[in-house]
Amino acid sequence: MLEPLETEMTPTTAPTWQADIAIRLSHSKYGTRLSHCQHRGPLYIQKPFYPEGKHHAHLYLLHPPAGIVSGDTLTMNLHVDPNAAALMTTPGATVVYKARESNPTQRQIINLHIANNATLEWLPLETIVHNHACFEATTIINMVSSSHFFGWEITSLGLPASDQRFTNGSFKQRYQIVVDGKNEFIDQMKIDDSNRHILLASKAGMQNRMISGFCVFGPVATGNRSEGRHSDDQLERLRQQQLEQQAQSNTDRNSDYQSSITRLGNFYVGRYLGGSAEQARKQFTLWWSVARQEILGKEACTPRIWAN
Repeated sequence: MLEPLETEMTPTTAPTWQADIAIRLSHSKYGTRLSHCQHRGPLYIQKPFYPEGKHHAHLYLLHPPAGIVSGDTLTMNLHVDPNAAALMTTPGATVVYKARESNPTQRQIINLHIANNATLEWLPLETIVHNHACFEATTIINMVSSSHFFGWEITSLGLPASDQRFTNGSFKQRYQIVVDGKNEFIDQMKIDDSNRHILLASKAGMQNRMISGFCVFGPVATGNRSEGRHSDDQLERLRQQQLEQQAQSNTDRNSDYQSSITRLGNFYVGRYLGGSAEQARKQFTLWWSVARQEILGKEACTPRIWAN
């Protein structure tokens, strides 16, 4: 059952957007189809289209206000039914603006459910968190061992191009993957006045780099020894792509960055720390193209909107 949408709005002293959307994608003889979509407020999806055939839908999540202000809560619940497959992205960056003094918290809640033999690629563009924002972002992926998930998060704390740093405000992020009821991956970050300097400036933290991100792809095939050897070979290929990408970036103004990829349990996990969201997405896209071929047996089909 899809979760019902809340109809009550919390009163505030200033205008806010409470936006919810519940989506279900189902498999039929016609391929993957949008079988349910209910929304409240300015959160929509564009009609699915099929650049790689009827069995793999592509969707764009649309938020017309194009930003999150104090008191806003954006919630998405997405169910991918057995044997369905979809790639979902956003047409632009998510912008989190400076918070107001009253009702300051800004929230985004993403709940993804992936059933047996289903595939979901959740590949949003970056989130830009302005100075003085008060943002909480939660993404929870519930899946089973026979399903597949490809996802990433890229976050800019402040505006690097304008040299506006995240000197005030708070940021709290939790990203959790649950497989067959067990936690397989948890990534969380909390930045506020109590730890800002340590996390943003220290060598063990972000080293004064403003953009960070991670990608998660899997589950990777497990089983006999030959499958394990194949997975090791693929990991080496992913790492070789990382080295080639870094070599190509040596002359760029954003060449001062770090990236790495490894295997944690049954998932490939890649990370980026630097000064360019575009650069982070380019690196993640290269890794995604390799992992997609291994896990799904499909070549990468990049959303056309990314080229705009």
